[in-house]
Amino acid sequence: MPEHAVCFTSQGQQLAAILHSVDHSSVGVVIVVGGPQYRVGSHRQFVHLARALANQGVPVLRFDVTGMGDSSGDKKAFDNLDADIAAAVDCFLQHCTGVEKVVLWGLCDGASAALIYAHRDPRLVGLVLLNPWLENRQAKAKAQVSHYYTRRFLDPSLWHKLIRGKGNVMGSVWEFVCTLWQVLSANRGATKIKESYENCYQQRMFDGLKKYPGRVLFVLSGNDLTAKTFSLQLTQDTAWAQLVKERSVSQVYLETADHTFSTRQAKDWVARQTETFVTSFRE
Repeated sequence: MPEHAVCFTSQGQQLAAILHSVDHSSVGVVIVVGGPQYRVGSHRQFVHLARALANQGVPVLRFDVTGMGDSSGDKKAFDNLDADIAAAVDCFLQHCTGVEKVVLWGLCDGASAALIYAHRDPRLVGLVLLNPWLENRQAKAKAQVSHYYTRRFLDPSLWHKLIRGKGNVMGSVWEFVCTLWQVLSANRGATKIKESYENCYQQRMFDGLKKYPGRVLFVLSGNDLTAKTFSLQLTQDTAWAQLVKERSVSQVYLETADHTFSTRQAKDWVARQTETFVTSFRE
């Protein structure tokens, strides 16, 4: 499928993008890049995804946000990308005139940025959000205890190292105790935490999901602390749990995947999940 380099302007800065164009498609995808990376993605994930979707008749735009890759300006925080995303959607629709519906796709804080922005743009019919960044100390501590330390302490190689005197026993135990203390003391200072939570990016993500009328697909990894933290937030935070239930948010889960779905099998799985979700808007 044809791939073209395009440029567009966001708040006076020149942003670079690659357009995977497809003729006669009513729905397309804009990939929101998060973290310190550019439009190719970790393990060339965004390239792989865009080409897989284009081969199935879905046009895609992947772009560098301000200050990253080939785009000009100073790097922005992930929760300050509204202008960049809006400009990217504008560019996408200008070049793909047949597209009437747009799905935003993002990984980690790119997913968080998409969720913060989406309710402002009526052109967006859906969101595909992979392992969204939703930092929470208590949820992260619980995820570490249940996900990391359980596996760690059940790993025979750890005990073999300790027996041979090659492991840092006290360091490992102290780290575990500190993490467990965060879990046990989760309710202390709850009022202070709630106050600091107001108007932060986590609250903006919550408000974004609440206000966004379109469909949402969460894609989560089984071997990833960020995904575990996010999952705990969805299930153990009353407000989030109720919101997800009310919004009928869809979730898919790949047990063997790491944070960036780095293996070929995982990337192919993500591409299939995304294709199924996106092409459903053709109906």
